[in-house]
Amino acid sequence: MSTFFNNLQPELISSITVMIILSIIFIKVGKKAEAADPLERPKGALLVAEVGIKTIYDYLKGLMPKKFEKNYYPYFAMLFAYLIVSNLWGLTGFEAPTTNYSITLSLGLITFVLIQWNSIKAHGIGSYIKDALLPPTNLLGKVSPLISLSMRIFCNLLSGSFIMGLVYGATKWVSYHLIPFNFLGPVIAPILHIYFDVFSGVIQALVFMTLSSILISIENPDEE
Repeated sequence: MSTFFNNLQPELISSITVMIILSIIFIKVGKKAEAADPLERPKGALLVAEVGIKTIYDYLKGLMPKKFEKNYYPYFAMLFAYLIVSNLWGLTGFEAPTTNYSITLSLGLITFVLIQWNSIKAHGIGSYIKDALLPPTNLLGKVSPLISLSMRIFCNLLSGSFIMGLVYGATKWVSYHLIPFNFLGPVIAPILHIYFDVFSGVIQALVFMTLSSILISIENPDEE
């Protein structure tokens, strides 16, 4: 058993931790929502949850047909919440889950399956296979969303981690030429963390959700 845990990738452990934390938060907020008086103005965590839910719901209404907007809202809401926390997880000192390609590939695979499923529903299995194989280059177009979605968020988060690692190494090297303490790191790094971890993390989560919703919708544009 100890060997099994020792072989777990740190990003996977972070991912499991993020999911547990989100599950606990959602369960507690859900219980508060059930017990709340609908005539009273929400406060605290309940207010934050309602604002977040409405914001994502209104955003998806502008991207997806009405039927898709209702059917896929729970998936995209949970996806966005997971990605936001995962992308910012590196600020805790642990590895961010989205810096592991197996995790971003898994997320991209879910969207990829939904894209193909809606394409089959819209055009039929025969037409779907024909369009995918004739000409053969079309097959690349079918697979490209999986590669694009998974690599985009993975590369952006991983490159940010590499850059921050280089910054800490550089500030340490300069600092140790003056005193045996990295005093420059805490001064310079927070400014760069704002961009590479906070700004980039939020933007990449939004981009992943936006592209996923658009790619799913365009495969079945006539659905209402």
